Amino acid sequence: MKKTVSLLALLMAVLPALVFAYPGIGGGRGLLRVQNALVEDEAGLTISAHAIGRNAFFPADTTKKGWVLDLVAPELSYAPVSGKYFGLELFGSWGGVFQTPKSDSVPDFAMATHDLKAGGKVSIPPLPVLKLGFAGSYTFMTGRDDPAWLDPLALPLAKDPKYTWNGLATLQLQDVLSSAPNLMFNYGKVDKETHYGAGLQLAAKGFSLFLEALSQQPDSSTGMFDTDAGHIHVTPGVVFGSARSFALKAAYTFSFGRKIDPNELVLGLVVGTPFGQRAPAEVGDIAATVTNASTGVPLLADITFPENPKLKPLQSDANTGVFRVEKIPVGVVVVEAAAEGYQRQAVPIEVKSGAATQYEFKLRPLVTYGTLAGTVIDATTNKPLAAKIEFPGTSLATVTADASTGAFRVNNVPVGVYTITASATGYFSGSLTVNVEEGKVAAPAFTLTPETMKSTLTGKVSDKKTGNPLRATVSFPNTSVPSVQTDPATGVYSTDIPVGSYAVEVKADSYITQSAAVVLQKDQPVIKDFALVMEGMAITLRGVYFDFNKATIKPESRPALEDAAKILKDNPTIRVEIQGHTDSKGSEEYNLSLSDKRAWAVVNYLVQNFGIEQSRLTAKGYGEARPIADNETDAGRALNRRVEFVIIGQQK
Repeated sequence: MKKTVSLLALLMAVLPALVFAYPGIGGGRGLLRVQNALVEDEAGLTISAHAIGRNAFFPADTTKKGWVLDLVAPELSYAPVSGKYFGLELFGSWGGVFQTPKSDSVPDFAMATHDLKAGGKVSIPPLPVLKLGFAGSYTFMTGRDDPAWLDPLALPLAKDPKYTWNGLATLQLQDVLSSAPNLMFNYGKVDKETHYGAGLQLAAKGFSLFLEALSQQPDSSTGMFDTDAGHIHVTPGVVFGSARSFALKAAYTFSFGRKIDPNELVLGLVVGTPFGQRAPAEVGDIAATVTNASTGVPLLADITFPENPKLKPLQSDANTGVFRVEKIPVGVVVVEAAAEGYQRQAVPIEVKSGAATQYEFKLRPLVTYGTLAGTVIDATTNKPLAAKIEFPGTSLATVTADASTGAFRVNNVPVGVYTITASATGYFSGSLTVNVEEGKVAAPAFTLTPETMKSTLTGKVSDKKTGNPLRATVSFPNTSVPSVQTDPATGVYSTDIPVGSYAVEVKADSYITQSAAVVLQKDQPVIKDFALVMEGMAITLRGVYFDFNKATIKPESRPALEDAAKILKDNPTIRVEIQGHTDSKGSEEYNLSLSDKRAWAVVNYLVQNFGIEQSRLTAKGYGEARPIADNETDAGRALNRRVEFVIIGQQK
C-alpha cells in the first residue's frame, strides 16, 4: 500500500497538470490540427503564427522534389464568452506559401498568399468530464489554387464548398485527477474530405507535451485508416511558455499513405495580449481539523466538496485530525467531513485570497451515552427496597436495586428518553420517564407504596352531548401510577392505586383533554365520571327561562346554567359562543335583537355568578334564522326558543 501511495505521489509530481491550451494552426484552442471542445477561459486576444516546412514531390514528376514553406500568420483567437454552461471562441488566419523550385522544370523561387479564413467554436462544458463543441470556418480567398503548388494536403483547401465544420469532444480527465492528460476527438468535413482527429495533451505551467493524429480521407476511402486513397498525419510536439503571455511550439509530422506525402516540420509562435484577458482566479487555502465533539480526540475522516466536484476528496490525518486543501478559488466552499460512527457535518467555509482559513470540525457520535443512577424506597417508611428495575421497549438488561441502600446504576446508556419501571413483592409497581443526556447522570427516585395502602378509583367517560361511552385513556401525570383504558362498550374504567392526591387526565381521540383532582383514602373507593367535549360541539341549555319578550333570566334557570359553568370549569381551556335563538313570532329584526340580548344575558350570568373569565365567552343572537323544529306548532316554537352552548376552540 505504501509503495502504491509513493508511486502515485511521484507520478503526480512528475506528470504536470493540464492548465493551458494553445491556439492551433488557423487559431482556436487545441493542438495543431486537432481542436479542443473547450474555449480558452483565461487568455485575452491571442496572436500566433505557424510555419510548416516539407520537401515534397512534384505532382507531375514524382522523382523530383521541392521545398515548400506554409507560413500561416497572423492567426487571431479570442473567446468573448467562457461560462459554466456555454463558451464561444472566434478565430481567423491568413499568410503566405513559399516554394522553390517553382515547378519540376522551372528552378525559380515562387510565392503566393495563403487562405484568408475566419471561423468560430461553440463549447458546451457542463458535464464533469465530457465536453462537447462544434467548430466551423469559411475561406474567403486563397492563392493556392494553382495545382503546381506542392501542397500534399498538409493544409487542405476548402474550395467547394468554402466552409468547413468539425464536431468536437474532449475528455477532461483533469476534472477527476489533476495529473491526468486530456483527450480530444474531432470529426468533420473539409471540401470533399472527411477528417478524423484525435489528440492527447499533458501540460504544466510553462511546458507541455502533446501527440495528435489526423486522418484525411476522400469520398473514395474505405475508412479512417485507408492509406491508399487517403493519408494520416501523426504529430508529436512540445510547447514552451504560456498562452497568457508567450509560447514557442515545435512538432514533427510523420505522414503515412501515398509515397509522395512527405513528413513535415512545424514551428509555432504564440503571443498572448492583455486585450480582453481575464484575471487569473484568486485562490486561498483551508487548514482544518476533525475531532470527536464529545472527547476532542482527533478523527480519521473523509473530506469531500459536494458542490465542487473539481476539488479532489481527501482524508484527515488519523493521529492529528488535520487536513489542508490548497489553491481553492476564493469564495464560499461547502466542505463535508464524514467518519464512521459519527454524524456527517457539512459547513460553508469562506476562502480568502492568499490566506489559510482555519476551521475545526467537531463530529458528534451517532450514539452517545449517559448514566442511570437511581433509588427505590418504601413510600410509608422511607426504607430502601430491593426492587427489580426494567426498561420496557429497549435492549437494556434488567437490574436489581440494592436491598441495603435501594440504589441501582446502569452505565453506558444511549442518550434518549426512557420509561423505567420498578417493582417489588407486596408493593405497587411504579414507572418514571427520564431523559438520559450525554455525559450526565439521570437519577430517577422511586417511592413504592405497599399494596395494603390502596384505594379504588372508578368512573365512566362519555360524550357530554350524547352521553355515549368513549374509548379513553385515564392517566396520572407526574406519578408512577400506570394509566388505564376505559371499556369501549361501557366507557367504564377502574383501577386500584396507592392512596394519595392525584391529578387525573382523560384523553380520547378528537376530544378535548380533561383533567380533575382526586383524593384517595385507604379502603374508600372514589367514583369520578368524565363528560368530554370537542371543538364544534353544540349543547342546548334546556331549562334557561326568560321573562316574556325580555332578556331577564328567571331564577329557575340556575340549574341549567350551573351545568354550563361546570363544563367551562372542567375544561378550563375552551372558548364558547353563547347563541340565542327565537321562534318566528314577531318581526325578524325584533327577534334578532331579542336573541342577541338574551345570549349576552347568559354570558353576564356565568361571569357574575360562577366567576367564568369574560375572555372565554362571546355571545351572538340568530333570531329565527336557525329553527330546529316546526314554527307552525306550539311544541315546535318551544323547541326553537333556546340557548345553545357552542365550543368554538381553545385558548392558546
